[in-house]
Amino acid sequence: MKQDIATSPTDRRAIALRSMLRRCVALVVLPLAVAQAAHAAQTAKAAIQQAAAAAAKWQTDAQLTHVSTLRGQRDGRAPSWLCTYYSPKAKKSAIVTVRDGGKIDVDADVRNTSIDAIGIDFVDSDQAVAAAIKAGLKFDKAAKDLGFGLVVGGQASGRPQLYWSVMVSHDKGMSGVTLNGKDAAFVKRDEVKY
Repeated sequence: MKQDIATSPTDRRAIALRSMLRRCVALVVLPLAVAQAAHAAQTAKAAIQQAAAAAAKWQTDAQLTHVSTLRGQRDGRAPSWLCTYYSPKAKKSAIVTVRDGGKIDVDADVRNTSIDAIGIDFVDSDQAVAAAIKAGLKFDKAAKDLGFGLVVGGQASGRPQLYWSVMVSHDKGMSGVTLNGKDAAFVKRDEVKY
């Protein structure tokens, strides 16, 4: 007597095993996908929140002095951010790198590049990019290599001010817009030709 292939005991076991395997894979893959989404590209302020604890561990008086990325996206987010902190007591700086997946690295005791604290009163990177676009900065909608930087400048003039810089490289050079860091008001536009 010929047995139906779909109902043979061996086939039923194989089907049950495949079904169980699919469920196990789903139990592993789904939480990983959710975790990746939770730690995907983020704005500067979100990265700073993650970096602050690591900076305080390095030096309890650590003050944020510079935030930047070279992997910025059109929505003002980036998969990695460099947050520079300065310790007035130790007279040293550290770079806290925040990456996708919540990975945080501290490069302690680096050369001091900026010592003026940024504070907490500034527009986030998504608002800075929107203001740069409004000011005429053009780049591809799928760009993932924009440069963003937030730092206090103008010390030599005696009028220190917080600035956002949004930059894009292209085949003929680099274009950038500088904005007031507190309200994203347009300050200047730069074009560098190669």
